[in-house]
Amino acid sequence: MVADGVAESVELDVPAQWAFDFLADPTTATVIDPAIREYRPDALPMGLGTRTTIRLRMWGLPLRAVSVVQEWEPGVRMEMANERPARPVRIVARHRFAPAPAPAGAERCTYTWEIDVVPTVRFAAPVAHLMARFLRGNARAQQVRLKAEVGRRWRTRPPAEPT
Repeated sequence: MVADGVAESVELDVPAQWAFDFLADPTTATVIDPAIREYRPDALPMGLGTRTTIRLRMWGLPLRAVSVVQEWEPGVRMEMANERPARPVRIVARHRFAPAPAPAGAERCTYTWEIDVVPTVRFAAPVAHLMARFLRGNARAQQVRLKAEVGRRWRTRPPAEPT
């Protein structure tokens, strides 16, 4: 079955590890993602195999899902996929963090969020297309919120301890 998808990237004025850690913190989900109402992992810190219960709203409709972390490489990438519901689509979300060129003394990264929406049953392609359309708009809004919030928290972080 053919997948539909989303890919959004944004430059962040923070190191890749900082951006990764920020996104991996479950308390930031409701701050940066306009659809998320609750994001509850079964283990902290999150890592490979963590299952997360997610409550969200899609076009005003309440939904509940359970995702599992399939890849976890701190500072570089994380990948989650839905376990429930298993039909009519499977959603795989990949988060990538890569260092980006920055002025001397500064660190930047490129954050990319890729989402594949794959039909799991016959005739689910229209549902996959609608979900991808919703996720595309949501991902754009999430990128704006992420850039603002991760930057604000980076600028207001406590000074590093001397080594």
